[in-house]
Amino acid sequence: GKPISIPLSALQLPGQEEPPAAEETLPSVPQLTPGGEVAGSPSVSAEPEVSSSQQQSHAVPTTTPEAVVQLMPDQDERAAELSREQNEKTIRSTQTALRNFREFLISKYPSETREIYVIPCKELDAYLASFFVDARQKDGSEYEPNSLANYQCGLERYLKEHRYGYSITRDKEFKRSQEALKQKQIELRCKGKGNKPHKSMKLTFADELILRKRGLLSRYNPEGLLNLVWLNNTKAFGHCTGFHGSTLKWGDIRLRVTETGLEYLEWMGPDNGDVSAKSKRGGTDSRVYATQHSPQTCPVQDYKEYAQRRPPAMRYEDAPFYLSIKPVVNLAALHWYNCQALGKNKLAKMVKTMCEKGNIPGRKTNFSVYQSCSTLSEAQSNQLVLICNNLSQQAAQSMASHSNTGNFIVSASYDSSSDTA
Repeated sequence: GKPISIPLSALQLPGQEEPPAAEETLPSVPQLTPGGEVAGSPSVSAEPEVSSSQQQSHAVPTTTPEAVVQLMPDQDERAAELSREQNEKTIRSTQTALRNFREFLISKYPSETREIYVIPCKELDAYLASFFVDARQKDGSEYEPNSLANYQCGLERYLKEHRYGYSITRDKEFKRSQEALKQKQIELRCKGKGNKPHKSMKLTFADELILRKRGLLSRYNPEGLLNLVWLNNTKAFGHCTGFHGSTLKWGDIRLRVTETGLEYLEWMGPDNGDVSAKSKRGGTDSRVYATQHSPQTCPVQDYKEYAQRRPPAMRYEDAPFYLSIKPVVNLAALHWYNCQALGKNKLAKMVKTMCEKGNIPGRKTNFSVYQSCSTLSEAQSNQLVLICNNLSQQAAQSMASHSNTGNFIVSASYDSSSDTA
């Protein structure tokens, strides 16, 4: 039952040097047999035994930083791109505020040539108060109340970047300019300013009917199909994709089937976290189901038609969702779109462009889709189905009579040569 000590010299092979004196003996660990007795011939292992906890601790750091970077999901890249876009807007807003304030100082105080972040707070407060009261636009008209407040915030950011010692929006040292801004805003509102004359109007059900009748929301031409799919996605997944979806990928929206055989589209991409947009579109879900009773108005059928018209090379998951239209398209051809993403500027003006072409009055923007009601009454739904059925019959007759010459000429607004904006 006693431990057995084996000298290392006994294990030394011929030609090996003598080990250090401190390591002359290696105590062997007694091994127990299943019966609990010590094994008669203990085995000597060249590698030390490691416990399971030690093995796990050594296995963790095997992942290199490069591998971690490669495993980062595409969602992080898209979120970073959206963050960069927001930062660019903030930078432009700050530059606009700084430029207008400097131009005002040059026109009214030509002797003042210092950078604003070196001007003492008392003098800068007086300049700002004068700016809020007397500043005018280039055409001589007065600013909107919100514009002056945005300029104040932009100048605040600029001063903060240069470590100015005071806040022009909070500190009492700038009370004069703060009060001047408040009084000016009250005065401008009394004059009718701030009523948002450029506010976008809702895209109503009647507007959509007009767009469908005029082929601007249609499965039977490339421009109408692109507009239709964009409108469906914005209504269904707008809280996820943002206003124009320039970062939307083909794999972000998947076609799936329920256990009962009902097809539906499901949002698979990252959520942009736009809480305000979600609250405005309270009933929005991440799925859109097929309307089997009315296939001509079914968003799933629109999606499948768009998928068929895409080039095969643009059907992988990371391909851009919205593609540019070929300059000249034969409507009888299978593919209508280029292997090229639709430009951001085009996407940002989808509603404006289609409403201008449809001669729909009022100021319509992409935000107009968010303001409209996503659910239709039974009467509206029946009316929409009737119109789509009529358009389907007309398109079939037109394709049959012009099968050889049925070309769709893309207008200048969809010229693919300038579609990289």
